[in-house]
Amino acid sequence: MAQAQNVLNQTDKKYIAEVLEDYRLARISRECSLLGRREVLGGKAKFGIFGDGKEVAQLAMAKQFRNGDFRSGYYRDQTFMMAIGALTVKEYFAALYAHTDVEKEPSSAGRQMGGHYSTRSLNADGTWKNLMQQKNSSADISPTGGQMPRLVGLALASKIYRNNKALHHMTNFTNKGNEVAFGTIGDASTSEGPFWESINAAGVLQIPFAISVWDDGYGISVPKKYQTTKSSISEALSGMQRTKDKPGYEIFKTKGWDYADLCATYEKAIKICREEHVPVLIHVEEVNQPQGHSTSGSHERYKSAERLKWENEMDCIEKFKEFILQTEMAAPDELNAIDEQAKKLYVNKKVKRGKNLMIS
Repeated sequence: MAQAQNVLNQTDKKYIAEVLEDYRLARISRECSLLGRREVLGGKAKFGIFGDGKEVAQLAMAKQFRNGDFRSGYYRDQTFMMAIGALTVKEYFAALYAHTDVEKEPSSAGRQMGGHYSTRSLNADGTWKNLMQQKNSSADISPTGGQMPRLVGLALASKIYRNNKALHHMTNFTNKGNEVAFGTIGDASTSEGPFWESINAAGVLQIPFAISVWDDGYGISVPKKYQTTKSSISEALSGMQRTKDKPGYEIFKTKGWDYADLCATYEKAIKICREEHVPVLIHVEEVNQPQGHSTSGSHERYKSAERLKWENEMDCIEKFKEFILQTEMAAPDELNAIDEQAKKLYVNKKVKRGKNLMIS
């Protein structure tokens, strides 16, 4: 009994350490967003669009992202990229400042807007890297919705690799088709043609296509009731839910501030997607956007006082902190210390996440 209790305690300690590490990274990412906005408004960068409000959902998604998987997302995925070890704080700001040194800004050497993330598939000599030994991201593009057709192609590649045994020797590119293509999109962009065409294609093809919709209720200033049938993309797509007799999608709904449910939802969704090669849609509702859409406007102009109050109260990081305190995984002083450390990050300090991510 004592030995079993010791194993349980070790498991608990490992889980608590993982939760606190997630909280720390969420705070670091949020501070990047806040500082990034100040830098733009202070004239040090031309434009900024940030991932604040999506931190906790992206941490949950990153837990299911394996070596060999691919991302096809958009410009609010900074927390996810940090969590998979593909983005440092310095690289984040190098992109904001359009730094032209590819070593300092590896996504595009300043050629794209900040928040456009990618990983490199080629070595310096032009030869292919072993993509199965890294977590991969296709290069983001500015037109919203444009990531969707690419997501279909990436997921289809996994199906082709899985079904064609003659390709199984290509171990630099596949693990017998066991890869998942992860996509992200904002709720407003689900109104665009490329989204609907890609959703339909993935359902017909039955490919390992996992699309997450970050739903903050607005398309810049336009509420979703004016652009989405039933004001819910998952309800609008409910006819695509698979049944015993007919293939389709597995559709999940969760809340952007609920850490425990987000982790459980992504674990279940990606397991189905990877093992059964079934497309999945994860509708992440009640996401907030603390700084508004971008540095080009102010959300105080179009959001009601009640909505702004809700956004403060239901902020995903504050709710995450509340969850940690309620479950007694850490004391208030410990979390406050993490908060303060995140604020001081840009003062020439180094913080490690696992073996892969150096934030400096």
